[in-house]
Amino acid sequence: MSTYGPVPPHPSALVESLGALGYSLEAAVADLIDNSITAGASLIDVSFQWNGGDPFARILDDGRGMSTAELVEAMRLGGAGPLLARRRDDLGRYGMGLKTASFSQCRRLTVGSRQGGVVSVARWDLDMLAAAGGSWELLQGATPGSEERLREIESLDGTGTLVLWEDLRTGVESSLDRFTEALERVERHLAMVFHRYIDGDQRRIVIRLNGRAVKAWDPFVVAHPATMPQRAARLRDPSGDVDVRGYVLPHRDRFNNAVEHEAAGGPDGWVAQQGFYIYRAGRLIVAGGWLGLGGSREWLRDEASQLARIRVDTLNSSDRAWRIDVRKATARPPGALRDAFTRIAADVRRAAREVYAHRGVRVPSGGGPAGGLWRATTSSRYPYAVKRDHAAVQAVLDMAADPSMVEAMLVAIERSVPLPQSAVAALPEAGEAEEIVLAAKVLLRNLLALGLDRPAAIARVASSEPFNQVKGIAERLRMENH
Repeated sequence: MSTYGPVPPHPSALVESLGALGYSLEAAVADLIDNSITAGASLIDVSFQWNGGDPFARILDDGRGMSTAELVEAMRLGGAGPLLARRRDDLGRYGMGLKTASFSQCRRLTVGSRQGGVVSVARWDLDMLAAAGGSWELLQGATPGSEERLREIESLDGTGTLVLWEDLRTGVESSLDRFTEALERVERHLAMVFHRYIDGDQRRIVIRLNGRAVKAWDPFVVAHPATMPQRAARLRDPSGDVDVRGYVLPHRDRFNNAVEHEAAGGPDGWVAQQGFYIYRAGRLIVAGGWLGLGGSREWLRDEASQLARIRVDTLNSSDRAWRIDVRKATARPPGALRDAFTRIAADVRRAAREVYAHRGVRVPSGGGPAGGLWRATTSSRYPYAVKRDHAAVQAVLDMAADPSMVEAMLVAIERSVPLPQSAVAALPEAGEAEEIVLAAKVLLRNLLALGLDRPAAIARVASSEPFNQVKGIAERLRMENH
């Protein structure tokens, strides 16, 4: 076979491209912590130093460390790839995390590791790599003047690894305020992504950020007595068994105060954090969202479903089936599991809407009169309906001279419940539209009976909410028999 010979990538161009993969600062730090956990660390110390506007970061762990040969291999781009068989607790994926995460945040990466009483130090300097042309020479030792930043690894009694980021290029160096805000984001992210390790649900670890222990944020608020775990399910799939469990979180009225309620909402707030939480070997990959499920009309993150959260546990051997990306920030369920996920999510959403509508009060199954005035529906546009069998509603219907007028009023109320704009579909579905049209006709007949002329009555009905949601409503009313 004829070839043109080896065509190695240009080092500087390649690493610059890898640094543009889209890591946020907090995702990059999490990727390095994955390596520490895989190395058996029980303490991971993350520190960011402002350093007078020239900040640097260090991630130190007490894991098993690396020999010189292992360190050189770890610094290789594309070391242990995704096809390598991994231990069940291995949080790695492509063998690129250390490099890609670091290059996205800094221009100089130095790693020191201690094993067997020997400290080995290696570094990549992107500026020197660019100046070297096509050379892939891995540098030994810290850059001159930075040796003091590696003293911690040299003074360790046991084993461990220290990752040093210098010459940061994340924007945090532009001001102390931005630097401080970035650290707050990092803390919130680590508290969420590694909450099962911090809490000891997995192998317990301690993560410190600038000397302070990071406290876990549990998306499912399992310690709260009003949280309602749903039935657990194990789904069988060729890619590996998947454990799924839904949780309906407490209504805001069940929290002790506003601070506690806001904390349970999560880093991005209650509406944004609803949905699926996908874990890979106990590490959070996806934090919320409905994975494109919901049938012909994809489910939105709406106000009424904000109490619904679903935990999904996958194995690291299922990465290909779940399409885990290099940043470990996205995942998609295999096609064979989507129907089961849809059924489970529909049940959890329905239960969450009931709790949201009834302010956290449990209601009888089947929803009798004692269950409150409202019931949850499966409609994305009209999530609540008035219970026709409620005692108060029944009394009004029984006493009404024209029960159809009461029904028209109820439909008008149900179709006018305020919702966030993001939760409102463009037009009602066919069945929903017909209910609105029937109510509009009842109202029209009543206005005509009161003596209003027909064109004026039609105009009044057609311009009123919710009747104006139906396309062509005025024409349909004009066609109504006199």
